[in-house]
Amino acid sequence: MTDRTTRPAKGGRTRPAASPRQQLGRQLGSRFSTAVVLFHSAIAERLGLNVTDFKCAEILMRIGPTHPGRLAEMTGMSSAAIAQVVGRLERAGLVKREPDTADRRRTVIRVVENSAVQRELLRTFTGFAERVEQIMDRYDDSQLEAIDDFVARVTEVLEGEAATLRRTAH
Repeated sequence: MTDRTTRPAKGGRTRPAASPRQQLGRQLGSRFSTAVVLFHSAIAERLGLNVTDFKCAEILMRIGPTHPGRLAEMTGMSSAAIAQVVGRLERAGLVKREPDTADRRRTVIRVVENSAVQRELLRTFTGFAERVEQIMDRYDDSQLEAIDDFVARVTEVLEGEAATLRRTAH
């Protein structure tokens, strides 16, 4: 028989149950992160993109027009790889390259508003957004503020760790 503080281990022994902090860490570090990756892979596939191209497009949608070098910096990809990504996104009708008005020698990547890919993305995310909204309705404003703060801070840690891993790669 087990209670909230123990659970069966191999051989019938009991071990302490994971704390809520440990459980959350496991969920975020494993199941949740894998689900997010697989979800984004499925969306990319549905749009006829690979997941890297899709995530680069998502970054562009979030930050707005930028130079290829900035996108390379944000993703840790080489300039040559970003040029290939942008080419594929351009062929998909999702972005366009334009001369930088401040320096005509430079290029700016801009998302094409209301493209067929964006419309499909909106259709794809509609059901997902409705289900997430139903979950959010379970929490009051102060709880949502805490969740928002937590997610923002974990995101900053992930971005920092990714940058560190790239800098220290062999």
